[in-house]
Amino acid sequence: MRSATRRGGAVASPEPHGGLAGVVPRQGAGEWGGLIRTTGRRNAVWSRLRTVAAAIVLAVVAVGGAVCLSPSPAQAALPTCNEAVRKASPSGKVMFVPVYYATLSKDCVMRRGNINNGVRYLQLIMRDQYDKNIAVDGNFGGQTEAALRSLQGELCCGLITDGIYGRQTRDAICWPLYYSTGCWWIDE
Repeated sequence: MRSATRRGGAVASPEPHGGLAGVVPRQGAGEWGGLIRTTGRRNAVWSRLRTVAAAIVLAVVAVGGAVCLSPSPAQAALPTCNEAVRKASPSGKVMFVPVYYATLSKDCVMRRGNINNGVRYLQLIMRDQYDKNIAVDGNFGGQTEAALRSLQGELCCGLITDGIYGRQTRDAICWPLYYSTGCWWIDE
């Protein structure tokens, strides 16, 4: 067995595995008062980790605040509506609704630049149900965006008039019923 040696006021441990960094506290220096520099390196690592953790927390708070202050929930990371399919409401009313076809989710967005059947159906609804003078061509261009902004301004609930079709716009539109007259709101 090796004998303990003294380094910088601390006594190195004779155990080969080293115990706590191979060091025992110096007598009279408090419980952990006289540890050698390996503990100092460990403290430096913890200090760096705390700094990085604080930076991450600040970044998350900043990004979270930006997300909370974003101008429209429709701009969230949702898929693009690319088809219109028949949906039944919980009360049995049937209507066509723009959806993301891969999952048949009605939680999707449409904006300028989209060209698909979901856009075509939205244009059809805006033209026939809300008397907007637009072409039904499936191309979400400037004319469709202007018509949607106008519609968002006319609908209830203080919608943001951003010209983007998303959850709030979808829930405010009265969708025509398929097998009867009238219309129904999706968020029944």
